[in-house]
Amino acid sequence: MKIELTKKLTGILALFLAINLCAFGQTREEAVETYNSALDLIDDDIKAAIEKMEKALEMAEELGQEGMEVKEMVEVQLPGLYYDMSIDMYRGDDMDGAIEGFERAIELAEEYGDPDTKKESENVLHQLYFRKGNNLFREEQNEEALDYFDRSLEINPEFARAHLGKGLVFRRLQDTDNFREAINSAIEYGNQAGDQDLVSTANRTARDYFVAHGARARSDDNFDRALSLLEESVEYDSNFPEAYHLMASIHNEQENWTQAVENAERAIEASDESAEEKARYYFELGKAYMELGNESAACSAFENAAYGDYEESANYHIDHVLNCP
Repeated sequence: MKIELTKKLTGILALFLAINLCAFGQTREEAVETYNSALDLIDDDIKAAIEKMEKALEMAEELGQEGMEVKEMVEVQLPGLYYDMSIDMYRGDDMDGAIEGFERAIELAEEYGDPDTKKESENVLHQLYFRKGNNLFREEQNEEALDYFDRSLEINPEFARAHLGKGLVFRRLQDTDNFREAINSAIEYGNQAGDQDLVSTANRTARDYFVAHGARARSDDNFDRALSLLEESVEYDSNFPEAYHLMASIHNEQENWTQAVENAERAIEASDESAEEKARYYFELGKAYMELGNESAACSAFENAAYGDYEESANYHIDHVLNCP
Protein backbone atom coordinates (compact mmCIF):
# COMPACT_ATOMS: atom_id res chain seq x y z
CA MET A 1 0.00 0.00 0.00
CA LYS A 2 2.67 2.45 1.03
CA ILE A 3 5.04 1.44 -1.76
CA GLU A 4 2.37 2.05 -4.42
CA LEU A 5 1.84 5.52 -3.02
CA THR A 6 5.57 6.13 -3.28
CA LYS A 7 5.63 5.27 -6.97
CA LYS A 8 2.80 7.66 -7.79
CA LEU A 9 4.69 10.49 -6.21
CA THR A 10 8.01 9.80 -7.91
CA GLY A 11 7.33 11.47 -11.27
CA ILE A 12 5.56 14.46 -9.74
CA LEU A 13 8.39 15.11 -7.31
CA ALA A 14 11.14 14.69 -9.92
CA LEU A 15 9.44 17.22 -12.24
CA PHE A 16 8.74 19.68 -9.42
CA LEU A 17 12.26 19.54 -8.06
CA ALA A 18 13.87 19.69 -11.52
CA ILE A 19 12.07 22.96 -12.31
CA ASN A 20 13.32 24.54 -9.11
CA LEU A 21 16.72 22.90 -8.94
CA CYS A 22 18.67 25.69 -10.59
CA ALA A 23 17.40 28.24 -8.07
CA PHE A 24 19.53 26.79 -5.30
CA GLY A 25 23.07 25.56 -4.96
CA GLN A 26 24.78 22.20 -5.17
CA THR A 27 23.71 21.25 -1.64
CA ARG A 28 20.05 21.26 -2.59
CA GLU A 29 20.83 19.27 -5.70
CA GLU A 30 22.51 16.65 -3.52
CA ALA A 31 19.42 16.43 -1.30
CA VAL A 32 17.22 15.90 -4.35
CA GLU A 33 19.57 13.26 -5.76
CA THR A 34 19.66 11.46 -2.41
CA TYR A 35 15.88 11.46 -2.25
CA ASN A 36 15.54 10.17 -5.81
CA SER A 37 18.12 7.44 -5.18
CA ALA A 38 16.04 6.37 -2.18
CA LEU A 39 13.00 6.00 -4.44
CA ASP A 40 14.98 3.77 -6.80
CA LEU A 41 15.89 1.42 -3.93
CA ILE A 42 12.41 0.84 -2.54
CA ASP A 43 11.57 -2.31 -4.48
CA ASP A 44 14.96 -3.99 -4.07
CA ASP A 45 16.29 -2.89 -0.67
CA ILE A 46 13.79 -1.06 1.51
CA LYS A 47 16.22 -0.78 4.43
CA ALA A 48 18.74 1.01 2.22
CA ALA A 49 15.92 3.17 0.84
CA ILE A 50 15.04 4.26 4.37
CA GLU A 51 18.65 5.09 5.12
CA LYS A 52 18.78 7.25 1.99
CA MET A 53 15.47 8.90 2.88
CA GLU A 54 16.75 9.76 6.34
CA LYS A 55 19.94 11.17 4.84
CA ALA A 56 17.87 13.27 2.45
CA LEU A 57 15.80 14.51 5.40
CA GLU A 58 18.92 15.45 7.30
CA MET A 59 20.25 17.37 4.33
CA ALA A 60 16.91 19.10 3.75
CA GLU A 61 16.68 20.18 7.38
CA GLU A 62 20.16 21.67 7.19
CA LEU A 63 19.05 23.70 4.17
CA GLY A 64 16.15 25.21 6.07
CA GLN A 65 13.56 26.85 3.85
CA GLU A 66 15.45 25.85 0.72
CA GLY A 67 15.03 22.19 1.56
CA MET A 68 11.38 22.40 2.60
CA GLU A 69 10.02 20.58 -0.48
CA VAL A 70 12.37 17.64 0.00
CA LYS A 71 11.64 17.55 3.72
CA GLU A 72 7.88 17.44 3.19
CA MET A 73 8.10 14.67 0.61
CA VAL A 74 10.34 12.55 2.83
CA GLU A 75 7.97 13.00 5.75
CA VAL A 76 5.06 11.80 3.61
CA GLN A 77 6.87 8.56 2.79
CA LEU A 78 9.04 7.67 5.76
CA PRO A 79 6.39 6.26 8.18
CA GLY A 80 5.00 4.01 5.42
CA LEU A 81 8.45 2.78 4.48
CA TYR A 82 9.12 1.76 8.07
CA TYR A 83 5.77 -0.03 8.07
CA ASP A 84 6.61 -1.91 4.87
CA MET A 85 10.07 -2.85 6.15
CA SER A 86 8.60 -4.09 9.43
CA ILE A 87 6.04 -6.23 7.61
CA ASP A 88 8.91 -7.84 5.68
CA MET A 89 10.74 -8.52 8.95
CA TYR A 90 7.59 -9.95 10.52
CA ARG A 91 7.11 -12.32 7.58
CA GLY A 92 10.77 -13.27 7.85
CA ASP A 93 10.38 -14.20 11.54
CA ASP A 94 12.57 -11.32 12.72
CA MET A 95 10.27 -10.45 15.60
CA ASP A 96 12.63 -8.09 17.43
CA GLY A 97 13.45 -6.24 14.23
CA ALA A 98 9.78 -5.96 13.33
CA ILE A 99 8.90 -4.66 16.79
CA GLU A 100 11.60 -2.00 16.57
CA GLY A 101 10.48 -1.04 13.07
CA PHE A 102 6.80 -0.71 13.96
CA GLU A 103 7.69 1.35 17.01
CA ARG A 104 9.62 3.70 14.75
CA ALA A 105 6.78 3.79 12.21
CA ILE A 106 4.35 4.84 14.96
CA GLU A 107 6.76 7.44 16.28
CA LEU A 108 7.17 9.00 12.82
CA ALA A 109 3.48 8.71 11.99
CA GLU A 110 2.65 10.70 15.12
CA GLU A 111 5.34 13.26 14.35
CA TYR A 112 4.38 13.71 10.69
CA GLY A 113 0.61 13.37 11.01
CA ASP A 114 -0.02 10.00 9.37
CA PRO A 115 -2.92 8.43 11.33
CA ASP A 116 -3.46 5.57 8.88
CA THR A 117 0.09 4.26 9.18
CA LYS A 118 -0.06 4.71 12.96
CA LYS A 119 -3.23 2.63 13.19
CA GLU A 120 -1.98 -0.08 10.85
CA SER A 121 1.31 -0.32 12.75
CA GLU A 122 -0.43 -0.54 16.11
CA ASN A 123 -2.72 -3.29 14.82
CA VAL A 124 0.31 -5.47 14.14
CA LEU A 125 2.53 -4.29 16.97
CA HIS A 126 0.18 -5.18 19.82
CA GLN A 127 0.06 -8.74 18.49
CA LEU A 128 3.85 -8.88 18.22
CA TYR A 129 4.16 -7.69 21.80
CA PHE A 130 1.80 -10.52 22.78
CA ARG A 131 3.86 -13.10 20.87
CA LYS A 132 7.05 -11.80 22.45
CA GLY A 133 5.41 -12.05 25.87
CA ASN A 134 4.41 -15.65 25.18
CA ASN A 135 7.97 -16.53 24.18
CA LEU A 136 9.33 -14.97 27.35
CA PHE A 137 6.71 -16.80 29.42
CA ARG A 138 7.82 -20.13 27.96
CA GLU A 139 11.38 -19.22 28.90
CA GLU A 140 10.14 -18.51 32.47
CA GLN A 141 11.16 -14.85 32.23
CA ASN A 142 8.07 -13.80 34.12
CA GLU A 143 8.63 -10.09 34.70
CA GLU A 144 9.77 -9.57 31.13
CA ALA A 145 6.71 -11.44 29.84
CA LEU A 146 4.43 -9.23 31.93
CA ASP A 147 6.11 -6.15 30.49
CA TYR A 148 5.33 -7.22 26.91
CA PHE A 149 1.77 -8.24 27.74
CA ASP A 150 1.30 -4.78 29.27
CA ARG A 151 2.76 -3.14 26.16
CA SER A 152 0.21 -5.03 24.08
CA LEU A 153 -2.60 -3.87 26.34
CA GLU A 154 -1.42 -0.25 26.23
CA ILE A 155 -2.24 -0.33 22.51
CA ASN A 156 -5.33 -2.53 22.76
CA PRO A 157 -6.74 -2.71 26.31
CA GLU A 158 -9.43 -5.15 25.16
CA PHE A 159 -7.02 -7.76 23.77
CA ALA A 160 -8.24 -10.82 25.68
CA ARG A 161 -5.24 -13.01 24.86
CA ALA A 162 -2.83 -10.60 26.50
CA HIS A 163 -4.98 -10.57 29.65
CA LEU A 164 -4.91 -14.38 29.64
CA GLY A 165 -1.14 -14.30 29.18
CA LYS A 166 -0.82 -12.13 32.25
CA GLY A 167 -3.07 -14.52 34.14
CA LEU A 168 -0.80 -17.45 33.31
CA VAL A 169 2.23 -15.52 34.58
CA PHE A 170 0.45 -14.64 37.83
CA ARG A 171 -0.63 -18.27 38.21
CA ARG A 172 3.01 -19.31 38.06
CA LEU A 173 3.92 -16.58 40.56
CA GLN A 174 1.07 -17.69 42.87
CA ASP A 175 -0.20 -14.10 42.89
CA THR A 176 -3.88 -14.79 43.48
CA ASP A 177 -5.22 -11.23 43.42
CA ASN A 178 -3.54 -10.29 40.15
CA PHE A 179 -4.34 -13.72 38.69
CA ARG A 180 -8.03 -13.19 39.41
CA GLU A 181 -8.03 -9.71 37.88
CA ALA A 182 -6.26 -10.81 34.71
CA ILE A 183 -8.41 -13.91 34.20
CA ASN A 184 -11.63 -11.98 34.74
CA SER A 185 -10.51 -9.41 32.15
CA ALA A 186 -9.67 -12.20 29.71
CA ILE A 187 -13.16 -13.66 30.17
CA GLU A 188 -14.85 -10.27 29.84
CA TYR A 189 -13.07 -9.24 26.66
CA GLY A 190 -13.10 -12.77 25.25
CA ASN A 191 -16.89 -12.78 25.54
CA GLN A 192 -17.07 -9.36 23.88
CA ALA A 193 -14.96 -10.65 20.98
CA GLY A 194 -16.96 -13.88 20.72
CA ASP A 195 -13.82 -15.95 21.35
CA GLN A 196 -15.39 -18.86 23.20
CA ASP A 197 -12.27 -21.02 22.99
CA LEU A 198 -10.33 -18.40 24.91
CA VAL A 199 -13.17 -17.94 27.41
CA SER A 200 -13.29 -21.69 28.01
CA THR A 201 -9.54 -21.80 28.53
CA ALA A 202 -9.66 -18.89 30.98
CA ASN A 203 -12.53 -20.41 32.95
CA ARG A 204 -10.80 -23.78 33.13
CA THR A 205 -7.53 -22.17 34.18
CA ALA A 206 -9.24 -20.25 36.99
CA ARG A 207 -11.27 -23.27 38.10
CA ASP A 208 -8.19 -25.47 38.39
CA TYR A 209 -6.19 -22.76 40.15
CA PHE A 210 -8.76 -22.23 42.88
CA VAL A 211 -9.48 -25.96 43.30
CA ALA A 212 -5.76 -26.68 43.71
CA HIS A 213 -5.34 -23.92 46.26
CA GLY A 214 -8.52 -25.00 48.03
CA ALA A 215 -7.23 -28.58 48.29
CA ARG A 216 -3.94 -27.28 49.67
CA ALA A 217 -5.73 -25.17 52.29
CA ARG A 218 -7.82 -28.20 53.24
CA SER A 219 -4.66 -30.27 53.73
CA ASP A 220 -3.43 -27.54 56.08
CA ASP A 221 -6.75 -27.73 58.00
CA ASN A 222 -7.49 -24.15 56.96
CA PHE A 223 -11.11 -25.00 56.26
CA ASP A 224 -12.53 -21.50 55.97
CA ARG A 225 -9.97 -20.48 53.34
CA ALA A 226 -10.41 -23.78 51.56
CA LEU A 227 -14.17 -23.30 51.30
CA SER A 228 -13.72 -19.71 50.09
CA LEU A 229 -11.36 -20.82 47.31
CA LEU A 230 -13.54 -23.76 46.30
CA GLU A 231 -16.66 -21.62 46.19
CA GLU A 232 -14.77 -19.24 43.94
CA SER A 233 -13.75 -22.11 41.67
CA VAL A 234 -17.36 -23.06 40.91
CA GLU A 235 -18.00 -19.50 39.74
CA TYR A 236 -15.81 -20.40 36.77
CA ASP A 237 -17.23 -23.92 36.30
CA SER A 238 -20.43 -24.85 38.07
CA ASN A 239 -20.20 -28.46 36.90
CA PHE A 240 -16.82 -29.53 38.25
CA PRO A 241 -17.44 -32.45 40.63
CA GLU A 242 -14.03 -32.32 42.32
CA ALA A 243 -14.76 -28.88 43.79
CA TYR A 244 -18.08 -30.07 45.26
CA HIS A 245 -16.46 -33.25 46.57
CA LEU A 246 -13.83 -31.26 48.44
CA MET A 247 -16.48 -28.96 49.88
CA ALA A 248 -18.54 -31.97 50.97
CA SER A 249 -15.54 -33.48 52.74
CA ILE A 250 -14.78 -30.19 54.52
CA HIS A 251 -18.38 -29.79 55.66
CA ASN A 252 -18.29 -33.33 57.02
CA GLU A 253 -15.11 -32.45 58.90
CA GLN A 254 -16.85 -29.39 60.33
CA GLU A 255 -20.01 -31.38 61.14
CA ASN A 256 -22.05 -29.27 58.72
CA TRP A 257 -23.99 -32.33 57.61
CA THR A 258 -26.68 -30.59 55.55
CA GLN A 259 -24.10 -28.64 53.52
CA ALA A 260 -22.13 -31.87 53.10
CA VAL A 261 -25.19 -33.56 51.60
CA GLU A 262 -25.83 -30.65 49.26
CA ASN A 263 -22.29 -30.61 47.92
CA ALA A 264 -21.94 -34.38 47.63
CA GLU A 265 -25.19 -34.54 45.65
CA ARG A 266 -23.98 -31.74 43.37
CA ALA A 267 -20.74 -33.65 42.79
CA ILE A 268 -22.72 -36.75 41.82
CA GLU A 269 -25.05 -34.77 39.58
CA ALA A 270 -22.16 -33.03 37.81
CA SER A 271 -20.12 -36.21 37.30
CA ASP A 272 -20.18 -38.36 34.19
CA GLU A 273 -17.55 -40.69 35.65
CA SER A 274 -17.72 -44.44 36.24
CA ALA A 275 -19.34 -45.96 39.33
CA GLU A 276 -15.90 -46.60 40.82
CA GLU A 277 -14.84 -42.99 40.28
CA LYS A 278 -18.08 -41.71 41.82
CA ALA A 279 -17.58 -43.85 44.94
CA ARG A 280 -15.78 -41.06 46.79
CA TYR A 281 -18.74 -38.71 46.32
CA TYR A 282 -21.21 -41.29 47.57
CA PHE A 283 -18.98 -42.04 50.55
CA GLU A 284 -19.12 -38.41 51.72
CA LEU A 285 -22.87 -38.45 51.09
CA GLY A 286 -23.29 -41.61 53.17
CA LYS A 287 -21.36 -40.13 56.09
CA ALA A 288 -23.46 -36.98 56.08
CA TYR A 289 -26.80 -38.83 55.88
CA MET A 290 -25.69 -41.17 58.67
CA GLU A 291 -24.95 -38.24 60.98
CA LEU A 292 -28.28 -36.67 60.09
CA GLY A 293 -30.01 -39.88 61.16
CA ASN A 294 -31.31 -40.72 57.69
CA GLU A 295 -30.24 -44.38 57.74
CA SER A 296 -32.10 -45.36 54.58
CA ALA A 297 -30.40 -42.66 52.52
CA ALA A 298 -27.07 -43.45 54.18
CA CYS A 299 -27.36 -47.15 53.31
CA SER A 300 -28.18 -46.33 49.71
CA ALA A 301 -25.21 -43.95 49.47
CA PHE A 302 -22.77 -46.45 50.99
CA GLU A 303 -23.97 -49.14 48.59
CA ASN A 304 -23.04 -46.82 45.71
CA ALA A 305 -19.70 -46.13 47.42
CA ALA A 306 -18.73 -49.80 47.65
CA TYR A 307 -16.22 -49.73 44.79
CA GLY A 308 -12.44 -49.66 44.52
CA ASP A 309 -10.63 -47.95 47.39
CA TYR A 310 -13.92 -47.26 49.18
CA GLU A 311 -15.38 -50.75 48.99
CA GLU A 312 -14.10 -52.08 52.31
CA SER A 313 -15.03 -49.02 54.36
CA ALA A 314 -18.43 -48.66 52.70
CA ASN A 315 -19.27 -52.32 53.39
CA TYR A 316 -18.18 -51.93 56.99
CA HIS A 317 -20.67 -49.09 57.45
CA ILE A 318 -23.37 -51.10 55.70
CA ASP A 319 -22.85 -54.28 57.74
CA HIS A 320 -21.59 -53.12 61.13
CA VAL A 321 -22.52 -49.47 61.68
CA LEU A 322 -25.90 -49.10 60.03
CA ASN A 323 -26.88 -52.75 59.80
CA CYS A 324 -28.49 -52.04 56.47
CA PRO A 325 -31.14 -54.53 55.36
